Amino acid sequence: MKSVLLGACLALSLSSTAPAQTFDWSGHLGKPFADLEAALGKAAQCDRGGFSIPVKWVGLDTTLEDDLYDPVRTNDFAPITLSGPVDLSSDRDEERFFKVDRVSYLTCVLGREATATAYAADDLVVRINIEYDRCESRAKRKPFGFQDTTFEFFACEGVDMTEKNFDTALYQSIKARGKPGYNKQGDPGMLNFAWSGSAHGAFAATERRTMVDFGCDIRGEASRQLPPSVMKYRCLIDVENGDPSRWSATAMYEIFSPGIVFDDVSTRLTARRLFIDMPAEQAAAAAIRPELQAMIDGIKTQISDRKAQKASDDGAVSNVLGAGN
Repeated sequence: MKSVLLGACLALSLSSTAPAQTFDWSGHLGKPFADLEAALGKAAQCDRGGFSIPVKWVGLDTTLEDDLYDPVRTNDFAPITLSGPVDLSSDRDEERFFKVDRVSYLTCVLGREATATAYAADDLVVRINIEYDRCESRAKRKPFGFQDTTFEFFACEGVDMTEKNFDTALYQSIKARGKPGYNKQGDPGMLNFAWSGSAHGAFAATERRTMVDFGCDIRGEASRQLPPSVMKYRCLIDVENGDPSRWSATAMYEIFSPGIVFDDVSTRLTARRLFIDMPAEQAAAAAIRPELQAMIDGIKTQISDRKAQKASDDGAVSNVLGAGN
């Protein structure tokens, strides 16, 4: 029963090896968190949280990109020094964040198999990211020395590298579409993959930025279970980008023995899935930009004021030292 329930939540399309019921992740884009939680039901344990953007390093050259999650770009990074003069051309604060009230997130633990994180703008889901943890077991734990349940977390123990029904069903749906690509074995690379349909239109830059960070990365303990040199593995990547409001991508490990003509694939393990409503996400990024830009401009003003004050102080000293009799 548990396998059927997980398959229903994690598989995308029907096959002879999948349960009769499937879960439509992309169908929850544009809907409230409450709808997603209700649909997942007892298959998930979910928690909500607020959203903040890191603004750790700002310089006079800092700009903003149309990226809801990491929009701050600073090219001229000053080195951190423990001695010598303080660099006044930038401002670094590891604890500085821009709180975005209109954006929030929902994290749902799906049994021992996966963790889904959804992001919403004005309580409407714009992105769902699913990481396949593939734990042998998972249970709530308290940090050492803590008794308060407020600090409980889900601990993932062991690695289950068995191909499941949802892995097989998902691969069959990808195979039926006939347009997956692969990246280098053991190396996600930057642009070394092909996907079903090239990036296009107003969201081409967003697609490229998303795919640079997308691949078969799974938690370290699972990565160490990948096969030795006798067997090999590769990362199958499939993207559906025909509808930008229902954009999705899947990354899946294929473990295989190399053959002369065809490789013998022994196991397929889903690593990650991503669903994005790109128009809504881009609109959310544009909506928060004025306030974030005001924050950046304020920091830039402080940098300029410090530099001007330093120049003024140096000039005053120079005037004193250069005065006549």
